[in-house]
Amino acid sequence: MFQSIWSAILISICLLALDEDFHQAWATLLQEDDSCPLVWTQANEGHWLPTRSAIIEEVLTDYTRFSSRSIILPKSHSADHGLLPTTIDPPEHHFYRKTLNHTMAPASVNAMGDDIRAIVTSLIDGFIDKGSCNFTRDFADILPIRVFLSMMDLPEDDIPQTKYWTDQLIRPDGTITFADALQNLKDYIAPYVDQRMGSDGTDMLSRMINTETNGRRLSRDEAIKLSIQVFIAGVDTVVNLLGFVFLFLAKSEKHRSQISQGETSAAQAVEEILRRFPIVTVAREVTEDMEFHGVQLKAGDMVAAPTPLAGMDNTFTPNAMAVEFGRKQGNSLTFGRGAHTCPGKNLARVELRIALEEWLKRIPNFHVDESSTVSFSSGIVGVVNELNLRW
Repeated sequence: MFQSIWSAILISICLLALDEDFHQAWATLLQEDDSCPLVWTQANEGHWLPTRSAIIEEVLTDYTRFSSRSIILPKSHSADHGLLPTTIDPPEHHFYRKTLNHTMAPASVNAMGDDIRAIVTSLIDGFIDKGSCNFTRDFADILPIRVFLSMMDLPEDDIPQTKYWTDQLIRPDGTITFADALQNLKDYIAPYVDQRMGSDGTDMLSRMINTETNGRRLSRDEAIKLSIQVFIAGVDTVVNLLGFVFLFLAKSEKHRSQISQGETSAAQAVEEILRRFPIVTVAREVTEDMEFHGVQLKAGDMVAAPTPLAGMDNTFTPNAMAVEFGRKQGNSLTFGRGAHTCPGKNLARVELRIALEEWLKRIPNFHVDESSTVSFSSGIVGVVNELNLRW
């Protein structure tokens, strides 16, 4: 009962704070003591919310008690998901993860560096002389998708349609059902999978679906599901990470100058900003009745794993709220933890690093356009809805 009453208070505060600051909204769940380690909310068909980052980490890593078979809230939507490898647990998960690790290996990603840099510079050159831009529309929405479609060797003309379907899976607006959006992506990618299975193509899609792992290759159905999961991650997560990275830098001249004047590298800056501003909240399904940190969980219950809390929890990272370039990195849940740690983390880091390097080389001083409003949305991935910048 106490958890439910406290939950109602916290969730109300969180919703009120969301428009003002996405991470501060989540911070309302951080408590000074451990009297309420998990709270229950009726939202999204009901689920538990951990209020400590260490508990979130435990949920993400203990797949025997917290299964990935349901990773979406509300739980009823998970039945429509069924993608690989995010909805299966070890040991079955290992085959698909090895395939992804091979495809997304650091060497393969680093080889894209020059291409990524060319895309970044061309985008910046398109608006630098204007002295302002809609960062979301003119840069963040375009860069990761162009990079990803280039890696997959898919047509850039498909960006608007495929991004729409992806958005409807991550933060649906009701214009199309979750199931229909997912089916549209399957119908889109299937012909490319059919065309490239058994080929010796060097693009990421060809390499992924033709990689032999543990003595076998992906079936057609597996290849389609795995391709869509990679597609969703490739065109959404980095888009939104860019929004939070550049919003922070636009508000902090000190941190901008540390990078542009060479006091810290762009790579170090990216690591610390990522540590402070995680944006992903996935869910797990409880596998058995148990007592967990003083709370009775039932088999089938859903538990959210809000990584944004980890960037502000002093019990997880000392002086967590402060962005300190050069900080010894360790405790970070930005790319998840455990078996389902994001396989695209290497690509995300390279894209963010190059974006910072080239932007600050050309536009070392910039700020949020005072005439615009910054607002946020929440879901599986946190979003800066629109970011307008001036310089």
